[in-house]
Amino acid sequence: MENKTEWINRWAGSYTFMSCSYWAPQYSKTLKRLLGKGFDNVLFIHKKGTASFFVRNDEFKAFGKYLALKTLNNESEAKELLKKLKENTDLIISLMNELEGSILTPEQYARFYPVFEKHLAYHNFMKKTVDFLNPELLEKLLPEFQDARIYSESVYSRTEQFFRSLAMSIAIKENYDKEIITCLTQQELETYIETGTLPNENVLRERFEASAILFENGETKLFTGSEFVELENKFFQCTGDEIKGIVAFKGKVIGKCRIIHDPFKKHDFDEGDILITGMTRPEFTPFMKKAGAIVTDAGGLLCHVAITAREMKIPCIVGTEKATRIFKEGDIVEVDAENGIIRKVQ
Repeated sequence: MENKTEWINRWAGSYTFMSCSYWAPQYSKTLKRLLGKGFDNVLFIHKKGTASFFVRNDEFKAFGKYLALKTLNNESEAKELLKKLKENTDLIISLMNELEGSILTPEQYARFYPVFEKHLAYHNFMKKTVDFLNPELLEKLLPEFQDARIYSESVYSRTEQFFRSLAMSIAIKENYDKEIITCLTQQELETYIETGTLPNENVLRERFEASAILFENGETKLFTGSEFVELENKFFQCTGDEIKGIVAFKGKVIGKCRIIHDPFKKHDFDEGDILITGMTRPEFTPFMKKAGAIVTDAGGLLCHVAITAREMKIPCIVGTEKATRIFKEGDIVEVDAENGIIRKVQ
């Protein structure tokens, strides 16, 4: 992992280490199998139940251009992939509704995993393609992509709920802290389902506090403790009082900065405050309704916050990469969503 390589933050939020351990190989192997192209290098930074996803900028651009060309050459295939996203959404929601609330048996897991494993590829096709389509094709196909986006919106909130519920069931049975059970790897969860054995609690607790998963050229590496600190300091140092992003809805607002990673926890948030977060999901709606403006680390034209901000007519800038690292709780910031600039003013 060369520090000269530009890594970009593509999403962030209240995701478990467990989920990230599944997604790490899926971004490479599953995307290549179902879409024809994936990523050789992906990185997940996890801290206390929230996670950020990073990918190399050159790989991201190559992936997006590949999907756009794929769509340009075969619109019917693109529409079929959007259809598969909707069909898989129905399947995975139905399975989670059926299986949630208990520890999965090997047979139940064998039903769940193939449906869960495919979803990331279909979701990535829907989400990434639109950022690289030419204007004419984008105008033509955007309604279908947006429809698929809205249809599948609930999946990742539900899968997080599903994995956290599973972790709770295991924690109760084994007398472990429910939070640290969310830090099992895919292999460790599968081992538990098969044999009933868990890693040492201290290992899981260290992962919960701060950890990273790097999938690099076919190999998964875990970082915790001093190795994690060294990685974070080396690659993600952030300084300055001004950053830029992508305008999702125009406007110009000055307000108090509120950094929210986990929407389920209690937060001070007044009318007109500036919501700054990694990325939003429907759970953020109560804060968004009160926000004077919204700023996110990750996101593009069809991210949840961009669509919602346009509906609510709230000034919004997405894809800043590092807003949650640059600004602090209580900072007074100006959100210039005319020019895509956020700056600290006090």
